[in-house]
Amino acid sequence: MASAQLHQAALDEIGQEIVDGRHPVGSVLTLADLERRFMVSRTVAREIMRILESLGMVRSRRRVGITIRSRTNWNVLDPLVVRWRLRGAEHDRVLLDVTELRASLQPMAAELAARNATPEQRQRLIELADEIVRTSRQADRGATAEAELDFNTLLLRATANELFAGFSGMVRLVQRLDPKVSVEPGLVWAERYRRIAGAIAAGDGETARIASRAQVAQGLAAMAARVGPRPSLAEAPSTDDWSV
Repeated sequence: MASAQLHQAALDEIGQEIVDGRHPVGSVLTLADLERRFMVSRTVAREIMRILESLGMVRSRRRVGITIRSRTNWNVLDPLVVRWRLRGAEHDRVLLDVTELRASLQPMAAELAARNATPEQRQRLIELADEIVRTSRQADRGATAEAELDFNTLLLRATANELFAGFSGMVRLVQRLDPKVSVEPGLVWAERYRRIAGAIAAGDGETARIASRAQVAQGLAAMAARVGPRPSLAEAPSTDDWSV
């Protein structure tokens, strides 16, 4: 257990440092450095670097070492990378990125759910929508956020599309790290969940899509106002971005 905790702590620290720019692109890490710094075995040091390499954050080359790669190579959808970025200076940018992605996916997810959801999923979406309205009226923001998270997670899974379902993990991770991201106060906002759930239960994909689009547009506007002007992607692709 202690070894596993040490492994995770070392991985988190190195990953966070790379995300925060404390190891510049092109700089080199060595297994020996990790062994000394974190007092881990060579096997653990190799495993840490293997994970970072799988995330696109480093590249290991014989007689060169472990080189820090440009962020354009990172697997930005991996939960580890998302977690490290949310803990750093890019917090708001990541929130806006995820919100924009949700705004693109969720209306289609609602339409697919109307077509593909099981009877149990349709009933549960109605129950969760009622819970969102009830807790919103009571101004219980914590309970509302929890019900909303369950609703949106189930909605994505009810599409019967594995890629949409996989994105539900991203939604859950982001809200767990920043609970304010999903709560939009107001009964009009809360009642939209009932409209979406009702349309899905009735198999009305068009109405579900339209209602969902109105809802995510409101959430996106709120997040854009919170973050302010969108940061640009100033970094040009590195020369190894096209390698295989």
